[in-house]
Amino acid sequence: MEHLKSLRDFIAALDAIGEIQPIDKEVDWRLELGAVARRTYELRAPAPLFNTITDIDEGFRVLSAPGGLSAQPGLTYSRIALALGLPADTGGAEIVTALADARRREPIPPVEVDRAAAPCKENVMKGDDVDLLKFPTPLIHDGGGGRYIQSFGMNIARTPDGAWTNWSINRMMLVDRNRLACLIPPPQHLGMIRAQWTERGEDMPVAVALGVEPGLPYVGGMPLPEGEDESHFLGAYFGEPLELVKAETVDLLVPATAEIAIEGYVSRTDLVEEGPMGEYPGYLDRGSHSPKPVLHVTAVTHRNDAILPVAVAGAPVEEDHTGWGLPNAAEMVHVLREAGVPVSAC
Repeated sequence: MEHLKSLRDFIAALDAIGEIQPIDKEVDWRLELGAVARRTYELRAPAPLFNTITDIDEGFRVLSAPGGLSAQPGLTYSRIALALGLPADTGGAEIVTALADARRREPIPPVEVDRAAAPCKENVMKGDDVDLLKFPTPLIHDGGGGRYIQSFGMNIARTPDGAWTNWSINRMMLVDRNRLACLIPPPQHLGMIRAQWTERGEDMPVAVALGVEPGLPYVGGMPLPEGEDESHFLGAYFGEPLELVKAETVDLLVPATAEIAIEGYVSRTDLVEEGPMGEYPGYLDRGSHSPKPVLHVTAVTHRNDAILPVAVAGAPVEEDHTGWGLPNAAEMVHVLREAGVPVSAC
Protein backbone atom coordinates (compact mmCIF):
# COMPACT_ATOMS: atom_id res chain seq x y z
CA MET A 1 0.00 0.00 0.00
CA GLU A 2 1.44 3.37 -1.03
CA HIS A 3 0.58 6.26 1.27
CA LEU A 4 0.45 9.43 -0.84
CA LYS A 5 1.02 12.18 1.72
CA SER A 6 0.14 15.28 -0.30
CA LEU A 7 -2.18 16.46 -3.02
CA ARG A 8 0.87 17.03 -5.22
CA ASP A 9 2.01 13.43 -4.82
CA PHE A 10 -1.53 12.40 -5.78
CA ILE A 11 -1.50 14.60 -8.90
CA ALA A 12 1.85 13.10 -9.93
CA ALA A 13 0.50 9.58 -9.47
CA LEU A 14 -2.58 10.41 -11.56
CA ASP A 15 -0.46 12.04 -14.24
CA ALA A 16 1.64 8.88 -14.49
CA ILE A 17 -1.44 6.88 -15.58
CA GLY A 18 -2.94 9.57 -17.81
CA GLU A 19 -5.59 10.76 -15.36
CA ILE A 20 -4.59 14.46 -15.27
CA GLN A 21 -5.25 17.00 -18.03
CA PRO A 22 -3.43 20.33 -17.47
CA ILE A 23 -5.42 23.28 -18.84
CA ASP A 24 -3.12 26.22 -19.52
CA LYS A 25 -5.64 28.31 -21.47
CA GLU A 26 -7.22 30.99 -19.26
CA VAL A 27 -10.49 29.84 -17.73
CA ASP A 28 -12.93 32.11 -15.89
CA TRP A 29 -13.89 31.16 -12.34
CA ARG A 30 -17.35 32.53 -13.14
CA LEU A 31 -19.20 29.41 -14.36
CA GLU A 32 -16.68 28.46 -17.07
CA LEU A 33 -14.44 26.45 -14.75
CA GLY A 34 -17.44 24.61 -13.32
CA ALA A 35 -18.81 23.87 -16.79
CA VAL A 36 -15.52 22.42 -18.00
CA ALA A 37 -15.24 20.32 -14.84
CA ARG A 38 -18.80 19.01 -15.16
CA ARG A 39 -18.09 17.95 -18.73
CA THR A 40 -15.06 15.94 -17.61
CA TYR A 41 -17.24 14.04 -15.13
CA GLU A 42 -19.72 13.26 -17.90
CA LEU A 43 -17.00 12.04 -20.26
CA ARG A 44 -15.00 10.39 -17.47
CA ALA A 45 -12.10 12.36 -18.89
CA PRO A 46 -8.87 12.95 -16.92
CA ALA A 47 -9.13 15.31 -13.94
CA PRO A 48 -8.67 18.93 -15.10
CA LEU A 49 -5.86 20.94 -13.51
CA PHE A 50 -6.63 24.59 -14.25
CA ASN A 51 -3.36 26.53 -14.35
CA THR A 52 -4.55 29.99 -15.47
CA ILE A 53 -7.69 31.50 -13.97
CA THR A 54 -9.25 34.88 -14.78
CA ASP A 55 -8.46 37.67 -12.28
CA ILE A 56 -6.36 35.33 -10.12
CA ASP A 57 -2.63 35.80 -9.54
CA GLU A 58 -0.31 33.55 -11.52
CA GLY A 59 0.55 30.32 -9.73
CA PHE A 60 -2.76 29.61 -7.99
CA ARG A 61 -4.45 26.57 -9.52
CA VAL A 62 -7.59 24.44 -9.26
CA LEU A 63 -7.84 20.65 -9.43
CA SER A 64 -11.34 19.38 -10.16
CA ALA A 65 -12.84 15.88 -10.36
CA PRO A 66 -10.24 14.40 -7.97
CA GLY A 67 -12.66 11.57 -7.20
CA GLY A 68 -14.28 11.27 -10.60
CA LEU A 69 -14.38 8.04 -12.61
CA SER A 70 -12.13 7.15 -15.53
CA ALA A 71 -13.02 6.10 -19.07
CA GLN A 72 -9.77 4.13 -19.36
CA PRO A 73 -10.39 0.37 -19.51
CA GLY A 74 -9.64 -1.25 -16.16
CA LEU A 75 -9.07 2.09 -14.42
CA THR A 76 -12.65 3.10 -13.62
CA TYR A 77 -11.97 3.76 -9.92
CA SER A 78 -8.28 4.63 -10.30
CA ARG A 79 -8.47 8.08 -8.66
CA ILE A 80 -10.16 6.69 -5.57
CA ALA A 81 -7.87 3.67 -5.47
CA LEU A 82 -4.65 5.71 -5.66
CA ALA A 83 -5.96 8.13 -3.04
CA LEU A 84 -6.37 5.16 -0.71
CA GLY A 85 -3.00 3.60 -1.49
CA LEU A 86 -4.33 0.81 -3.69
CA PRO A 87 -3.31 -0.21 -7.23
CA ALA A 88 -4.89 1.91 -9.94
CA ASP A 89 -6.86 -1.05 -11.32
CA THR A 90 -8.62 -1.80 -8.00
CA GLY A 91 -12.39 -2.16 -8.33
CA GLY A 92 -15.12 -0.56 -6.27
CA ALA A 93 -15.89 -3.66 -4.20
CA GLU A 94 -12.22 -4.05 -3.29
CA ILE A 95 -12.05 -0.39 -2.21
CA VAL A 96 -15.04 -0.92 0.06
CA THR A 97 -13.46 -4.05 1.54
CA ALA A 98 -10.12 -2.31 2.17
CA LEU A 99 -11.84 0.46 4.15
CA ALA A 100 -14.04 -2.00 6.04
CA ASP A 101 -11.08 -4.24 6.98
CA ALA A 102 -9.23 -1.25 8.46
CA ARG A 103 -12.09 -0.57 10.87
CA ARG A 104 -10.94 -3.54 12.98
CA ARG A 105 -7.39 -2.24 13.34
CA GLU A 106 -6.09 -0.29 16.31
CA PRO A 107 -6.30 3.48 15.69
CA ILE A 108 -2.97 5.24 15.12
CA PRO A 109 -2.90 8.88 16.32
CA PRO A 110 -1.18 11.48 14.12
CA VAL A 111 2.21 12.94 14.93
CA GLU A 112 2.92 16.65 15.27
CA VAL A 113 5.72 18.00 13.10
CA ASP A 114 7.65 21.25 13.35
CA ARG A 115 6.37 24.11 11.21
CA ALA A 116 9.67 24.11 9.30
CA ALA A 117 8.71 20.66 7.99
CA ALA A 118 5.18 21.73 7.06
CA PRO A 119 4.71 23.05 3.50
CA CYS A 120 1.35 24.57 4.47
CA LYS A 121 3.29 27.24 6.41
CA GLU A 122 5.13 28.66 3.38
CA ASN A 123 2.81 31.68 3.41
CA VAL A 124 1.00 33.09 6.45
CA MET A 125 -1.74 35.73 6.59
CA LYS A 126 -3.15 36.90 9.93
CA GLY A 127 -5.63 39.50 11.07
CA ASP A 128 -6.08 42.37 8.62
CA ASP A 129 -3.80 40.65 6.09
CA VAL A 130 -6.28 37.81 5.57
CA ASP A 131 -7.68 37.83 2.04
CA LEU A 132 -9.67 34.80 0.91
CA LEU A 133 -10.43 36.52 -2.39
CA LYS A 134 -6.92 35.81 -3.65
CA PHE A 135 -7.74 32.12 -4.08
CA PRO A 136 -9.30 30.75 -7.30
CA THR A 137 -12.69 29.95 -5.80
CA PRO A 138 -15.23 29.23 -8.55
CA LEU A 139 -18.87 30.14 -9.01
CA ILE A 140 -19.80 26.61 -9.96
CA HIS A 141 -23.43 26.64 -11.11
CA ASP A 142 -25.65 29.21 -12.79
CA GLY A 143 -28.08 30.34 -10.09
CA GLY A 144 -25.73 29.37 -7.27
CA GLY A 145 -25.71 31.56 -4.20
CA GLY A 146 -22.00 32.25 -4.26
CA ARG A 147 -18.46 30.94 -4.66
CA TYR A 148 -17.74 27.75 -2.71
CA ILE A 149 -14.16 27.50 -1.47
CA GLN A 150 -14.89 24.38 0.60
CA SER A 151 -16.26 21.52 -1.45
CA PHE A 152 -13.62 18.81 -1.00
CA GLY A 153 -11.56 19.77 2.05
CA MET A 154 -11.62 18.95 5.74
CA ASN A 155 -13.38 20.89 8.51
CA ILE A 156 -11.50 20.18 11.73
CA ALA A 157 -13.18 20.85 15.08
CA ARG A 158 -12.74 19.58 18.64
CA THR A 159 -15.07 19.37 21.59
CA PRO A 160 -14.43 21.92 24.38
CA ASP A 161 -13.10 19.19 26.68
CA GLY A 162 -10.64 18.05 24.01
CA ALA A 163 -11.93 14.50 24.05
CA TRP A 164 -13.00 14.29 20.41
CA THR A 165 -11.67 15.82 17.19
CA ASN A 166 -13.89 15.48 14.14
CA TRP A 167 -12.89 15.76 10.48
CA SER A 168 -15.76 16.34 8.08
CA ILE A 169 -16.67 17.81 4.68
CA ASN A 170 -19.36 20.49 4.85
CA ARG A 171 -19.68 23.18 2.21
CA MET A 172 -18.52 26.74 2.89
CA MET A 173 -19.28 29.79 0.74
CA LEU A 174 -17.21 32.94 0.39
CA VAL A 175 -18.84 36.03 1.90
CA ASP A 176 -15.90 38.42 1.65
CA ARG A 177 -12.16 38.58 2.31
CA ASN A 178 -12.38 37.17 5.85
CA ARG A 179 -15.80 35.53 6.25
CA LEU A 180 -17.34 32.25 5.16
CA ALA A 181 -20.95 31.07 5.34
CA CYS A 182 -21.07 27.53 6.71
CA LEU A 183 -23.51 24.66 6.31
CA ILE A 184 -23.45 23.01 9.75
CA PRO A 185 -26.50 20.73 10.17
CA PRO A 186 -27.18 20.21 13.92
CA PRO A 187 -27.56 16.38 13.67
CA GLN A 188 -24.14 15.97 12.04
CA HIS A 189 -20.97 15.65 14.08
CA LEU A 190 -19.76 19.17 13.31
CA GLY A 191 -23.13 20.48 14.47
CA MET A 192 -22.95 18.42 17.67
CA ILE A 193 -19.54 19.87 18.50
CA ARG A 194 -20.71 23.40 17.73
CA ALA A 195 -23.65 22.89 20.11
CA GLN A 196 -21.20 22.10 22.93
CA TRP A 197 -19.30 25.34 22.31
CA THR A 198 -22.54 27.30 22.10
CA GLU A 199 -23.70 25.83 25.41
CA ARG A 200 -20.52 27.24 26.96
CA GLY A 201 -21.29 30.63 25.42
CA GLU A 202 -18.28 30.46 23.11
CA ASP A 203 -17.70 30.54 19.36
CA MET A 204 -16.37 27.28 17.92
CA PRO A 205 -12.71 27.21 16.84
CA VAL A 206 -12.33 25.52 13.47
CA ALA A 207 -9.70 24.87 10.83
CA VAL A 208 -10.58 24.25 7.19
CA ALA A 209 -7.84 22.32 5.40
CA LEU A 210 -8.02 22.39 1.60
CA GLY A 211 -5.86 20.32 -0.72
CA VAL A 212 -5.08 17.69 1.89
CA GLU A 213 -3.49 14.30 1.36
CA PRO A 214 -5.86 12.36 -0.89
CA GLY A 215 -7.08 9.74 1.57
CA LEU A 216 -8.49 12.23 4.06
CA PRO A 217 -11.66 13.25 2.18
CA TYR A 218 -12.70 9.60 2.00
CA VAL A 219 -12.64 9.17 5.77
CA GLY A 220 -14.22 12.63 6.11
CA GLY A 221 -17.15 11.24 4.13
CA MET A 222 -17.28 8.02 6.16
CA PRO A 223 -19.92 7.80 8.92
CA LEU A 224 -17.57 6.83 11.76
CA PRO A 225 -19.30 6.78 15.15
CA GLU A 226 -19.53 9.82 17.38
CA GLY A 227 -16.32 10.24 19.36
CA GLU A 228 -14.00 8.57 16.82
CA ASP A 229 -11.24 10.62 15.19
CA GLU A 230 -11.00 10.22 11.41
CA SER A 231 -7.28 11.02 11.40
CA HIS A 232 -6.67 8.10 13.80
CA PHE A 233 -8.63 5.76 11.54
CA LEU A 234 -6.69 6.81 8.44
CA GLY A 235 -3.49 6.17 10.39
CA ALA A 236 -4.74 2.66 11.09
CA TYR A 237 -5.68 2.22 7.45
CA PHE A 238 -2.18 3.12 6.23
CA GLY A 239 -0.38 1.60 9.21
CA GLU A 240 1.44 4.85 9.99
CA PRO A 241 0.52 8.20 11.54
CA LEU A 242 -0.57 11.27 9.63
CA GLU A 243 1.66 14.34 9.95
CA LEU A 244 -0.03 17.43 11.44
CA VAL A 245 1.18 20.86 12.49
CA LYS A 246 -0.15 23.48 14.92
CA ALA A 247 -2.50 26.10 13.54
CA GLU A 248 -1.59 29.75 13.97
CA THR A 249 -4.57 31.19 15.85
CA VAL A 250 -6.71 28.27 17.05
CA ASP A 251 -5.81 25.32 19.26
CA LEU A 252 -6.02 22.72 16.51
CA LEU A 253 -3.68 20.70 14.33
CA VAL A 254 -3.87 20.78 10.53
CA PRO A 255 -2.36 18.51 7.85
CA ALA A 256 1.25 19.55 7.33
CA THR A 257 1.05 19.17 3.54
CA ALA A 258 -2.30 20.96 3.06
CA GLU A 259 -2.37 23.41 0.18
CA ILE A 260 -4.46 25.92 2.16
CA ALA A 261 -5.46 26.05 5.83
CA ILE A 262 -8.14 28.52 6.95
CA GLU A 263 -8.49 29.21 10.69
CA GLY A 264 -11.10 31.01 12.70
CA TYR A 265 -14.22 30.86 14.82
CA VAL A 266 -17.78 29.94 13.87
CA SER A 267 -19.97 32.58 15.48
CA ARG A 268 -22.76 31.41 17.75
CA THR A 269 -24.82 34.49 16.80
CA ASP A 270 -23.79 35.91 13.40
CA LEU A 271 -25.67 34.65 10.36
CA VAL A 272 -25.43 35.41 6.64
CA GLU A 273 -27.42 34.27 3.63
CA GLU A 274 -25.98 31.09 2.08
CA GLY A 275 -26.99 29.06 -0.98
CA PRO A 276 -28.45 27.73 -3.06
CA MET A 277 -25.86 25.23 -4.23
CA GLY A 278 -26.23 22.65 -6.96
CA GLU A 279 -26.06 19.32 -5.16
CA TYR A 280 -25.49 15.60 -5.62
CA PRO A 281 -29.01 14.69 -6.86
CA GLY A 282 -28.19 16.71 -9.98
CA TYR A 283 -30.29 19.84 -9.61
CA LEU A 284 -30.18 23.30 -8.02
CA ASP A 285 -33.09 24.32 -5.80
CA ARG A 286 -33.21 28.08 -6.29
CA GLY A 287 -35.33 28.51 -3.16
CA SER A 288 -32.94 26.69 -0.83
CA HIS A 289 -30.96 29.70 0.40
CA SER A 290 -31.18 30.52 4.10
CA PRO A 291 -29.20 32.25 6.89
CA LYS A 292 -26.20 30.18 7.98
CA PRO A 293 -23.49 30.57 10.67
CA VAL A 294 -20.52 32.81 9.86
CA LEU A 295 -16.92 31.66 10.13
CA HIS A 296 -14.79 34.69 11.03
CA VAL A 297 -11.32 33.96 9.65
CA THR A 298 -8.35 34.84 11.85
CA ALA A 299 -5.53 33.34 9.76
CA VAL A 300 -4.79 31.61 6.47
CA THR A 301 -1.66 29.66 5.62
CA HIS A 302 -0.90 28.22 2.21
CA ARG A 303 1.73 26.59 0.06
CA ASN A 304 3.47 28.44 -2.73
CA ASP A 305 1.36 28.18 -5.91
CA ALA A 306 -1.48 26.66 -3.91
CA ILE A 307 -3.88 24.20 -5.56
CA LEU A 308 -7.56 24.38 -4.57
CA PRO A 309 -9.48 21.10 -5.01
CA VAL A 310 -13.03 21.61 -6.26
CA ALA A 311 -15.80 19.02 -6.40
CA VAL A 312 -18.46 20.12 -8.86
CA ALA A 313 -21.60 18.57 -7.45
CA GLY A 314 -24.28 17.37 -9.79
CA ALA A 315 -25.68 14.33 -11.54
CA PRO A 316 -23.71 11.13 -10.78
CA VAL A 317 -20.88 10.29 -10.79
CA GLU A 318 -18.81 12.80 -8.81
CA GLU A 319 -17.22 13.03 -5.35
CA ASP A 320 -20.52 13.03 -3.49
CA HIS A 321 -21.01 9.52 -4.84
CA THR A 322 -17.44 8.17 -4.73
CA GLY A 323 -16.16 9.99 -1.65
CA TRP A 324 -19.40 9.50 0.25
CA GLY A 325 -21.00 6.40 -1.26
CA LEU A 326 -18.01 4.04 -1.14
CA PRO A 327 -17.01 4.90 2.48
CA ASN A 328 -20.66 4.63 3.58
CA ALA A 329 -20.81 1.16 2.05
CA ALA A 330 -17.58 0.26 3.89
CA GLU A 331 -19.00 1.34 7.24
CA MET A 332 -22.15 -0.68 6.56
CA VAL A 333 -20.00 -3.76 5.92
CA HIS A 334 -18.16 -3.17 9.20
CA VAL A 335 -21.36 -2.68 11.23
CA LEU A 336 -22.92 -5.82 9.77
CA ARG A 337 -19.75 -7.82 10.45
CA GLU A 338 -19.67 -6.62 14.05
CA ALA A 339 -23.30 -7.72 14.42
CA GLY A 340 -22.38 -11.22 13.25
CA VAL A 341 -24.08 -10.96 9.89
CA PRO A 342 -22.12 -13.01 7.29
CA VAL A 343 -22.02 -10.13 4.82
CA SER A 344 -19.83 -10.47 1.73
CA ALA A 345 -20.47 -7.07 0.15
CA CYS A 346 -22.44 -3.87 0.47
